[in-house]
Amino acid sequence: MFYKITGIVFIAMSGLLYSLERGFSLISTSLVRAGFFSGQMTGGVPDIEIPGFSDNLFVPPLLILGIICLVYGFRRTGDNK
Repeated sequence: MFYKITGIVFIAMSGLLYSLERGFSLISTSLVRAGFFSGQMTGGVPDIEIPGFSDNLFVPPLLILGIICLVYGFRRTGDNK
């Protein structure tokens, strides 16, 4: 049971970190674009860059560790029956 809960927590934390990073990136680049348009600056408009899945160093290892813990927890439960 411990490994199942740990796996779920790792997967949830991975998803939370990924969502927070995407949200903050979207907000920060939108603020830059809003300031760019309100100041009537000339030149190229900055593009919104949303980070990819592997851009954060913590998201993929947490997801992989969570899946490994879940699989190990289910296999361990299956062996005890």
